[in-house]
Amino acid sequence: MFRQIKGKNLIFSTISVIFLLSAFAAFQLSNRVTNVEEVVAPKPVFDIFVKYSDRDGERLALNVTHDLKYHIYWNTNMMSLRTNEAGLAKLRSSDSIQSIELSQNYKGIAQSLASLSDDAAPASSAASSASKIKQGAWGYDAIDASKAQTAGYTGKGVRIAILDTGISDKSGLQISGGTSTVEGVTSYNDDNGHGTVVAGIIGAKSKAYKGIAPDASLYAIKVMDKDGNGSTQSLAEGLDWAIRQHMDVINLSLSFPQQSNAVQDLLKKAADQGITVIVAAGNAGTSEGTGDTLAFPAKSPETITVAAVDSGLKRAVFSGTGSSVELSAPGVGIVSTSVSGKYKISDGTSMAAPFVSGMVAVMKQAYPNLSAEQIRTALQNSAVDLGANGRDNLYGYGMVSFDRLFGKNSVLADRPESSTPAVRDASTETIAASDNSMTPKSQTNMQNSPSAENGTFR
Repeated sequence: MFRQIKGKNLIFSTISVIFLLSAFAAFQLSNRVTNVEEVVAPKPVFDIFVKYSDRDGERLALNVTHDLKYHIYWNTNMMSLRTNEAGLAKLRSSDSIQSIELSQNYKGIAQSLASLSDDAAPASSAASSASKIKQGAWGYDAIDASKAQTAGYTGKGVRIAILDTGISDKSGLQISGGTSTVEGVTSYNDDNGHGTVVAGIIGAKSKAYKGIAPDASLYAIKVMDKDGNGSTQSLAEGLDWAIRQHMDVINLSLSFPQQSNAVQDLLKKAADQGITVIVAAGNAGTSEGTGDTLAFPAKSPETITVAAVDSGLKRAVFSGTGSSVELSAPGVGIVSTSVSGKYKISDGTSMAAPFVSGMVAVMKQAYPNLSAEQIRTALQNSAVDLGANGRDNLYGYGMVSFDRLFGKNSVLADRPESSTPAVRDASTETIAASDNSMTPKSQTNMQNSPSAENGTFR
């Protein structure tokens, strides 16, 4: 009897031990799963702009940077960085932090290229025949581009930064340098096509047609990826690069719906440095031409906003309208360069903007003593008035033209004295690598992460 009781107790004890061991193992496994979930589940991070008032604010911003992703803007108390919720809380609680702005993504909807299937504006087409090229060259004739080139002014020595999708190295265009601010992309080569078309209107040197400023030095600032996507942060870093490198002209054939205070500050800084910023008016206009359809940065007072006209010198049906429209330029059926080096016929205010950028380059060469504001005034006074008398919301002051900038009809009191003025030749200069810049053979990336609004090519 005693042995039976002892045997039952032993069995009961063994079962109890096994149960306790199983429970402990289950508890440990549960903890491990929880820990694994904590490791695998990423904590949210944010790409932001931070403005600070002193060194303490700068040090704090650097200390909360996630993955060492940050960019300090030249000669400003501002940086862009990536941080987490804890970092945001520290920044918000500091008296040394003046403002925090979230970087916004935007999706590029190319309204001028057939390479994207969702074109909103008439699609581009390959211009393989001489007749199509000649037909597409109407815009260059309309603004009397030959008058400047006959006088010997081709934009030589003037630097133009094209903030876009890059410029193709197979386009035949001469690229003086550039950078990419798109995260994970080290090359400024155009993998979309939009930027190359824009650049070709300025700098093409083909036998069939010449760009507005064929000898200007073109810099490819890639701020959008192969799908035309970018962010306010990639645009801001592109502007900062152009400012650091002392560009003369910045071309922005892009837009997004929300104003960025950080970008606006950089546009102001560019203007203060004497850089002329040209912006497309956008393709969101109504067929009737009513309302204010302009987006940012077309509404910035620091920019010259350009609308598009067709070969009949009528407003393009898609061209944006509003009180900030300052000038008009050809933007329908325009021939330019493609990524393969062939020609494309394109529509859009994206095409109109580089006509004006090229003109500014020519004027800076011809009139090296004029300030950016004086050049802006000359463009206004020399424009061909279209639509209602005086400035209006459809055409601005009218269509740009070289006719009243050179020769006896010039609106400028001072005439260019020589076709070879003494200006620096930017095409022979190499930009310092310490400023994250590059020549065509040496390309580096200024790290950036997009962070959620749609925007458009124009």
